[in-house]
Amino acid sequence: MKAFIDKIRRRLQKSVLQYGVLATIGRCVIWPVMYVGWKVIEWSPFERHRRLAGERFDLEYGVNTTRERGAEWAADVESENWADGTGYDATPPDTVRRSIALLKISHQEYIFIDLGSGKGRVMLVASEFPFKECIGIEYAPDLHQVAVSNIGVFRSDKQRCRVIKSFCHDAATFPLPETPLVLFFAHPFGEAVLEKFLQSVLRSLQEKPRKVYVIYYDPICSDQWVDAGFRELDSQDLGTSQLLPKFFYNRLRWFELNTFRNSLGKEFVIYENAAQVANS
Repeated sequence: MKAFIDKIRRRLQKSVLQYGVLATIGRCVIWPVMYVGWKVIEWSPFERHRRLAGERFDLEYGVNTTRERGAEWAADVESENWADGTGYDATPPDTVRRSIALLKISHQEYIFIDLGSGKGRVMLVASEFPFKECIGIEYAPDLHQVAVSNIGVFRSDKQRCRVIKSFCHDAATFPLPETPLVLFFAHPFGEAVLEKFLQSVLRSLQEKPRKVYVIYYDPICSDQWVDAGFRELDSQDLGTSQLLPKFFYNRLRWFELNTFRNSLGKEFVIYENAAQVANS
């Protein structure tokens, strides 16, 4: 019972910090409608396909990367940015492969970093490419521990990167390696923390100029990357099977955030630092 009460308390605390007291009361009132809406989305053809793809991945490699909804993952997070984090929802393996395959790079020169890596699925899939290293940054201790366990048991004939690491750290303050980077985002946090991270990236690039590519899955805060000097290099539109679920998803997010997000209609967008393009 105590654990259940702690979860409810944490949910309410997170909501108040993000949206305020009045909005939290409103969210509590409309919660039954939102719950039904999420269930409709979860059982749509696209979401079922996503879920089954993740389950097949876990079964094939003996890992646990399936998603968890709710704020329970934040129960032990001590970061000042904990309330701005989003729930863990693993990216489909095929999406990771398709997005990385669009990069025309010498993978051996790059470190791949998944920001908000959760249980580590993205970096495990990314290890199928010959990156110098595959790194995951996750600030929820329980998700990080699962990722460490997954790294320990993961074995694949497709694996070409043998250095896979998970760090329990806040992405906003994580010291970026001074090498060319591929940064992967699956909308792990909101605008405020993303702005902090962007400033960290820009400082790092000023101190050590190098190529940085960004793969942004579910590009809800895409404008911030453009404003920070990154340009769109490539993208993938949402498939027709995804449009209906995304339509409902955006409207449920409107209830939560009072704004429509990811209006680009993109599954993911790839960015490159614009200043580097001129020098290359």
